[in-house]
Amino acid sequence: MPPSPSFQAASPATALQLFLQASAARPLTLLALIFGVFLGLAPFATTTAWASEVTGEPLADGVYAFGDHPEANQIGATYLVMAVNNGDVMGGFYQPASSFDCFSGQIADQTLDLTVVNSYEQTEHPFSLAMEAHDPVASQAGGATQWVPTGFHALAELSETDRTVLQVCQAQG
Repeated sequence: MPPSPSFQAASPATALQLFLQASAARPLTLLALIFGVFLGLAPFATTTAWASEVTGEPLADGVYAFGDHPEANQIGATYLVMAVNNGDVMGGFYQPASSFDCFSGQIADQTLDLTVVNSYEQTEHPFSLAMEAHDPVASQAGGATQWVPTGFHALAELSETDRTVLQVCQAQG
């Protein structure tokens, strides 16, 4: 089985190959991610104006699941699951039916600043992922601004795979 994608900003060729695999159906997203990695910037470094005006911590303490596809467990899609505790994050990136790479880091200035550990080589690689604010859907309860890593969708609930990846990554951390 080929190695899982490990989101490494250190090698542009590897980053290109991994993002091609993960985002083949989304060419504009792929292009923006590649330029962000090559330039050493967080993907989509410019967010909408209203997102930069939002104040406060982007993510409250808790467990979150995001996917580059809005539905869970889609073959070829990339998912991120993480626990947030006082601005510190720990979790993993994975694709269904594949291996995964754990990460730890912090939320700083609407950016996830991560250290990703390649699951095969056990090497560490820095990776930054911009967060963007999404207006909540109107509801009776109102709603707060929802923060999501750029290029990802918030998932409503954790899958069994999300739970397993998070548990393993927390145990390794």
